[in-house]
Amino acid sequence: MTGIVWRVAAIVLSVVAAQSALANDSTAALGAGGIVLTESADIRMASEDLFVSREVIRVRYSFINESQAPITTRVAFPLPVADLDALGESDVGWPTDNQSNIVAFKLKIDGRAVKPELEEKAFLKGQDVSDVLRRFKVPFGYRPGMVGDALKKLPAAARKELTARGLMEESGDWVRPLWTVKSTFHWQQTFPPQKPVAVEHEYKPVVGGAFVPASTYFEDAKKFRRDEFFNGYCVDATTFSGIEQRLRWLKQHRGEGAVLFSWFVDYVLTTGKNWKGPIAKFRLTVDKGKRENLISFCMDGVRKTGATTFAVERRDFEPEQDLKLMIIETPPAN
Repeated sequence: MTGIVWRVAAIVLSVVAAQSALANDSTAALGAGGIVLTESADIRMASEDLFVSREVIRVRYSFINESQAPITTRVAFPLPVADLDALGESDVGWPTDNQSNIVAFKLKIDGRAVKPELEEKAFLKGQDVSDVLRRFKVPFGYRPGMVGDALKKLPAAARKELTARGLMEESGDWVRPLWTVKSTFHWQQTFPPQKPVAVEHEYKPVVGGAFVPASTYFEDAKKFRRDEFFNGYCVDATTFSGIEQRLRWLKQHRGEGAVLFSWFVDYVLTTGKNWKGPIAKFRLTVDKGKRENLISFCMDGVRKTGATTFAVERRDFEPEQDLKLMIIETPPAN
């Protein structure tokens, strides 16, 4: 447990092999990211052009089948894995109200819009309980409150069975779902030999957030900077200096209760290793939103490309870690 008051406890949610931390007293960042293929001996990711911001994530891939014959395979985009029990203790800023497409995922193949299939599964302690929930027509859901409301409407016998199975808890008007939801968009894709296939998708990220309070920072600025939390975002001395300057200004103008906002955006990069060889050409563009915002993430060779944008380019890129952005913003005056 850290001494910094704005990050109280961690709940870990996973997406494929990635993990995203979310705090009990903050909104949660759930990482989603690259499309997935069982490791391929013939299909290479020739390029990936990735744009990441708080509002939208856009990716354009070019794939090449380097064999001499067409390959038809299933390609998948995993959504964030949601532990409804854990999320019941958290405040999550879901980007849409659409339960079947919570991140507003859109897909194009060679410039043509494609509607992918959606696979939804529910698990409890590693066991697939999807059929049980479908039998009672219970939504798998991402929002625990909405799922809890649906559970309340079930007949008493159904609620008793789900409770006995460990799928829910009930006390008076309070109902809590306890399963984990795993959802995946997927589609059948044919890769012709030696011909590039353009795959584009975009979605709205599940953005996390927390406060950076001036009062805590100035109690012990050195201890604040050393907190292990910042390691995941590679916050450097220049960024810490910017944080301190803003906090001093806010404290002077808004008093002891002044805070900065910190926003977190996660993206799964490591799925790029599932294709043949490294990513031949990789480009990342991140947008911090406002000119005065601060941004930090772990990647070398970052260059400023605009008032709010930064870019990284790589050749023969093999991602060893996923992307985690932290954006620091001064809240508007009341």
